[in-house]
Amino acid sequence: MENLGEFIINHWVLATLFVVLISLIMSDSLSRKLSGANPVGTAQAIQLINQHKGLFLDVREASEFEKEHIADSVNMPLATLADNISTLKNPAQPIILVCASDQRARAAAKQLRNSHFSDVYILSGGLNSWKEAKLPLFS
Repeated sequence: MENLGEFIINHWVLATLFVVLISLIMSDSLSRKLSGANPVGTAQAIQLINQHKGLFLDVREASEFEKEHIADSVNMPLATLADNISTLKNPAQPIILVCASDQRARAAAKQLRNSHFSDVYILSGGLNSWKEAKLPLFS
């Protein structure tokens, strides 16, 4: 411990990279907590849909949705989510948010939580993880 200052001075590049890496990890986990949604994998998402009558809510643009989407998912682009949130009838229904990678889904989760939706999830990795799991997509 007494040589920590000397180590930082001699290896300032490593120390800087360490601080940057820690801040990136912390900011990602902090943004997940602030969005108010729980990340779920594909298997957990399917279980929520089948056992708890959940809903896949796709927040990608309509053109992306038309190209490929999960069966029975509802498309509500992030830009129009605030205007159309009232069409979601049951605030207690599990909602699994889907986008391409999961960035837009985080913003959508915040909006849903602010509108008193209590059971909001984000498909980890978005539609890309769905494809990687070789699960069916419709166009």
